[in-house]
Amino acid sequence: MNKIFRYELRRLLWNRLFFGILLVSLGYGWLTLTGSVVRGVAHTAPFSPWSFGYYLSQVLPLVCLGELFFLAFFFSKEERLLRPLTRATPVRQRRYAALRCGAVLTATLVLCLCAAALAVGFYVSLFGWMNYGELVLPALLTLIPPIIFCLGAGLMLTRFSYVLIYALMAAVILLTVLPLPPAIGFSLSGFFSQFPLTIGTLDPAFHIPGWLAVSKIVLVFLGSIFTISAISVQDYKLNKFK
Repeated sequence: MNKIFRYELRRLLWNRLFFGILLVSLGYGWLTLTGSVVRGVAHTAPFSPWSFGYYLSQVLPLVCLGELFFLAFFFSKEERLLRPLTRATPVRQRRYAALRCGAVLTATLVLCLCAAALAVGFYVSLFGWMNYGELVLPALLTLIPPIIFCLGAGLMLTRFSYVLIYALMAAVILLTVLPLPPAIGFSLSGFFSQFPLTIGTLDPAFHIPGWLAVSKIVLVFLGSIFTISAISVQDYKLNKFK
């Protein structure tokens, strides 16, 4: 099982698609860091959890698009040609689908770590700042719920047609562009740039409002349900989708 997982992960990581998404994400991340973040977001320090969360929120759509491209890669027409080989293995198709989900999540987390490392390197080189622990919570809040939801929603859509993944990509972009309330918005850019101003203190300590925590828990729950439902169907056919 570990060999299969490593093989599928290697196919994603050593792929021109992965490196293309990585370069675009890092390039846009650098523009965000040297543009709005370096001046501080919502009157907070550039290296504050608020500014870091804003930076990750800006990069998040590209990360989620990368995740959906990884799914589209596994469900493409070319991949269906390999389906007879995977059926010949003793691994159950449900478990094989779970391994691929793990590979997609791992590759997506690599994108996240690279984006976070870019910001940390920027903070250290420019400000000599090294208090990394403060950045963990905004990173988890910003990245994990949308990533889990996109994985589950993408898997559910591929049960009908793999081309629906591209419709989900368009929805991700649309939800990012629209000025939605943070409770239902996909990206938290508005929350990180506006909420600190309502606290009434300069550079306030980072905390998560209850309503935002509930909305993100719901997002994780939905994504998990979608994922479990998709990979638990024993006759899940990767070569059936057009």
